[in-house]
Order: sequence, then structure tokens, then C-alpha cells
Amino acid sequence: MNRNFVTHPGSRARHQGFSLIELMITVVVAAILLAVAIPSFRNLILSNELTTTTNEWVTAINLARSEAIKRSAGVVVCGAGGNENTGLSNGCAGNLGEVRAFQAGTTNITVVRGALEIPDSVTLASTQSLRFGATGIGRLPNATVPFTGVAADISSPNLGGENHRCVRVISGTTVATDSDTVCN
Repeated sequence: MNRNFVTHPGSRARHQGFSLIELMITVVVAAILLAVAIPSFRNLILSNELTTTTNEWVTAINLARSEAIKRSAGVVVCGAGGNENTGLSNGCAGNLGEVRAFQAGTTNITVVRGALEIPDSVTLASTQSLRFGATGIGRLPNATVPFTGVAADISSPNLGGENHRCVRVISGTTVATDSDTVCN
């Protein structure tokens, strides 16, 4: 690009552009803005990972319930607690969020949905294995009454305040979530 420099009689030619001082001030202001913004972005990312993991857990519970009704067979969503040593829940503690079902008319187990991928910044606690029967009512694997309580306590220790997401099941059918400082 050509720049034309206009000179008037009795004046010097002036070059257009930024001086070094103007450029340095701009760089300092940009650095200050970034220093303020980066921690906020980190909290936003942590909060997003926490919400995503919570939504995945709710999806697993709802999928297990709908598969049990559709298949008219037992289906379990895997958690660390409430497991039995045989059947659908055997080995669930190592496959959190996995949805397993009996194949129609057999005792063969099929994995409907794989285990959750849990980010390093997220912690799962108090996860319960829930077994859904053909009626769609969730129970602990060895229980006969519908489950009511915390199905998962999902948290991020790096976030302050209400950093726990509580996934609750009510009467074995309704899934609800809330935010709190601790799930109980």
C-alpha cells in the first residue's frame, strides 16, 4: 500500500503510525485485561464440566428407566454404592454411569450405554446403583422399595460456594437436581 505524505510549505513531513510509547501502553492494558479475565474463564470451564457431568448422570438414569420399560426387563445404572455381587450390578463400581440390561429372555447382559467420562476437575461421591424393573420404578439392587435419595453427589473442589450438584431420585421415578454446598 502506498502512503502519500503531504508536506506543506514551512512544515516537516509527518509519518503516520503509532509511537513506541502508545504501543507499550496498549500492550500493558491488554495484559491487565487478560490477567483479570483468565481466572473467570477457568471458573466458567469448571462450572461447565460440572454441569455436563450432572446432565450425563441424569441422562443415564432416564435412559435406564426408559430401557427397562421398553425391554420389560431389568436395567441398571451403575454407581459405587448399593451393588450386589452378582447380576446386573456386579462390577458396577468401576463403571460409573454405565447402563446395563438383560437381553430379552436371557440372563446375558448387554451394555446399553458406556461409563461416563469424568473430567479430572470433577469428583463423584455417594453414587448409587439403581435397578429399574419393567414398571420403570428404580430401586437399589437388593431392595424391594422404590429408591428416594441422592443418586449422585457431583462436585468440583476447585469451585467455591455451591460447588455440589445433587442428583436426586424421588419415589424411584422422578429425577431432580439442585446445587448446594453439600448433598445430604
